[in-house]
Amino acid sequence: MSQEEEDRERLLRKPYFTLPGVTGMPPIEEILASMPAETQHRFESAGEFVRRLAHRVQKWRERLPEDEQPVILALLPNGSAVEVWTVGEDGHSSVVVEGSLEGAPCMFISHQAGFQVLCYTQKVTPETKRKTIGFHVGGEEIEA
Repeated sequence: MSQEEEDRERLLRKPYFTLPGVTGMPPIEEILASMPAETQHRFESAGEFVRRLAHRVQKWRERLPEDEQPVILALLPNGSAVEVWTVGEDGHSSVVVEGSLEGAPCMFISHQAGFQVLCYTQKVTPETKRKTIGFHVGGEEIEA
């Protein structure tokens, strides 16, 4: 294998997204250019987006101190934020979120192209219960 091929293989094995403590991200153009059309179509699906987000949050949680936990906010077009309890695919290109908006339970559905999330950490105190975030993809539930 040539040096160029080895470099490409190494880039494709890196995570798609960078979080504190997690390794870098290859250019998306390189990833897509090396994929067959069917794989690329699946890569663009909401299910793959949700699966990758779940994997990132799991890996992030593993690196956090015991007294911290990840929190995900889904950002709404009006500037409000939904604290995410669960997120799942809704067809090929949409995501559905169950969560809390200003203390009230809610559901939010968005096309994945306009879906924005903010991930941050929150201290866990003896009075608060450690929470997990549920991810639903293709009938499978992933907790992170």
